[in-house]
Amino acid sequence: MMDDLLLTPFDRTLLHGIGKVVPLSEREEWSRAWQAELWHVHHRGTDQRMRRVAATSDLAVGILRDALWLRTESWRRSFGGTATLCLASLLGMSVLSTLFALLLGGGWRQLGLYMTGDFKRTICAAPLVIFVAFATASRRHMEPVSTARSIYRFRRLLFFVAKIAQVLLLAFLLSADLCLPLFASMPSTAEISQVFVFVAFALLGMRWAFRDQEERCKECLQSLTTPARVGRPSHNLLEWNGTELSCKRGHGRLSVPEIETSWCQSSQWRAASGTWDRVSIL
Repeated sequence: MMDDLLLTPFDRTLLHGIGKVVPLSEREEWSRAWQAELWHVHHRGTDQRMRRVAATSDLAVGILRDALWLRTESWRRSFGGTATLCLASLLGMSVLSTLFALLLGGGWRQLGLYMTGDFKRTICAAPLVIFVAFATASRRHMEPVSTARSIYRFRRLLFFVAKIAQVLLLAFLLSADLCLPLFASMPSTAEISQVFVFVAFALLGMRWAFRDQEERCKECLQSLTTPARVGRPSHNLLEWNGTELSCKRGHGRLSVPEIETSWCQSSQWRAASGTWDRVSIL
């Protein structure tokens, strides 16, 4: 291991400051690697001071970029596919839609006057959208039998309700963004169009929400990954054929058939314990 006492005070300060950005589990190895790089710059036998200063400056940029990449990669591994990231993404899109509507409306007062009436009409249309989405959704998945099943079901239900609320809010904001420019010249047309656009966006969003719910782990709510093809298409009537998606935390896998047969009409969630029973998608 390279002793950091052989480095200049500037180098030690640089590594110490930027090193705080690096995840703690990778900080020691990262620090040793960059200590070696900096030591090599100052002890490679050249007498050209300006060249060493330029090389150190380039390395400083590289050190910062490397630290930022390790931090963002750590966040990606920690939050990628999680329920938290899903809800945060929907909330972020809602905030952007609100800012865009504010820009089109010219201020909070004008935007409030426009959205008050639209929000009341949307409230009336939302139950119909939810009814149609639930009526056409598939309830076909399985979950393992366990003593903690009620806890997992409550978490899934809470996440699903929060996701549906975010989807409906985003659909309303997007419909307002699209129809707001028409309000000044054709208010009646804008009001009617806004309801139809909201219904279209809400139905699409609800279908996505159901599909997203299906393809998540029934315990940790992590998005299922590593799809693998299983079986042979020519043997559909003799053996199972389809795709399997796994939870990267090892809680189980989801088996999705290629086509529905009389003996396999639905996807199945198989927990690590191997015991399961039939329940709804929620």
